[in-house]
Amino acid sequence: MKISRKRLVAVGFVIIIAAAGIYPVLNKNGVKGISLGKSNNLKVYVMQIAGKTHPEMQAWIDNFKKKYPNINIKETPVSVENNQYSKKLLADSLAGNGPDVLYFDPEELNVHSMQKSQILTDLKPFIENDKDFDAENYNKAVLNAGKYNGKMTFIPLDYYVNSYITTDKLLKNNDINLKNNMSQNDFIEAASKYISSINGSKNKTLFAYPMSITSFLASSGIDFVDYENKKTHFDKPEFKKIIDNYKKIYNSSPKQAEITGTSGEEGYDAIKAGTTLFSDDRLALRDLLESESKIKGVTGETQIINSMPTYNGGDKVIAMAGECMAINKSSKNKEAAYNFIKTALSTEIKIESKGNYVPLQNIPAGKKFRDITFNQYLKDEVGKTEEISKHDGSVTMLKPSNKFEAYYNKITQDIEKTEAYDPTLDDLIMKCLMPYLEGKDSYDSVFKNLQEKVKVYLNE
Repeated sequence: MKISRKRLVAVGFVIIIAAAGIYPVLNKNGVKGISLGKSNNLKVYVMQIAGKTHPEMQAWIDNFKKKYPNINIKETPVSVENNQYSKKLLADSLAGNGPDVLYFDPEELNVHSMQKSQILTDLKPFIENDKDFDAENYNKAVLNAGKYNGKMTFIPLDYYVNSYITTDKLLKNNDINLKNNMSQNDFIEAASKYISSINGSKNKTLFAYPMSITSFLASSGIDFVDYENKKTHFDKPEFKKIIDNYKKIYNSSPKQAEITGTSGEEGYDAIKAGTTLFSDDRLALRDLLESESKIKGVTGETQIINSMPTYNGGDKVIAMAGECMAINKSSKNKEAAYNFIKTALSTEIKIESKGNYVPLQNIPAGKKFRDITFNQYLKDEVGKTEEISKHDGSVTMLKPSNKFEAYYNKITQDIEKTEAYDPTLDDLIMKCLMPYLEGKDSYDSVFKNLQEKVKVYLNE
């Protein structure tokens, strides 16, 4: 599995910790009423990083063996280098093989291809027959992210929200007024003078890191691609306006081709240096809770944070699925596969650098783990001094402000829907729209090509 820039900061543990995002108290003896498969074997692809088994994956396996000693786990080691893990997982599963449990990141493996190929087991009967599954612990909009043709094809273990961070001083100095619940058009208009002032400069950006076109479309809250019915709705008038808004972001932010190395904190560094207006770093929940303190401690300024506005505005939030799990339809032991997922979901992973348990890297789908992390921060961090880096020194961790808590409540309570990133679609749309985004061709000339190419993709 390719390690994306979002996880480079903590590559040693980030991929698997995210899977602890859902924390139901589940029946360890399995789901009553479902008995699928008679095999005592369970195939699992085990991630290898630098030739070593991913420690958290090993913890899952060890815990599963303790709970279900009658099941023999057949481990297949697969390197994450060059995205080998995701490539093998998809290719083998499409060929009718692959592991029983499918663990993946939508950014690195096209889950829509798996849905269209009908290789994902419907998880709905397992959950409905599991009396210990606490549905109230989850935001329904997150839990239903894997819904496809009436089936629950996967569950996001955690999620993230496309957001921005800036400071009160940056906004004031640039005469920008960002209102609560503003529309996407209002947001772009508010930043228009700043965008114009960039004028091709490489030392001044709107966002610190490239924003993907499909993530921007998703944050609008409008559905333009219907995977189930294999249709597009690019002819909606809103689509053209959103593309024009994205064009302004694209031409005033770094290009993906210009990114040679990432730390995951490009936005934080750029705000500190005063070279960007918005940080769009995707922060782990613990890092998110610390962000106010870091901004205040290093820059002396007050953090402003919010989710990317939807097209029509309002307080609803569009989430993106993070790490996910599913059951391979070709599995001969689906009950054991479900039990493996339950084991992973209830396994806390110790982060040695912190010396305590942190159950996620993105935002957990389960309220229980969100509360654990939030309360751990209040209890263990607030009021204490922590070294940020050798260069930045130490800062005092602050109690979340009222404005931050309002934002936190918004992205955990007001989620309207959860989308799964589609790397193939993203690449396809960008290639079709690039001539327009770069001012080399008209919108009408690229639009027809876009519709045709996406239609072919959806019908493959």
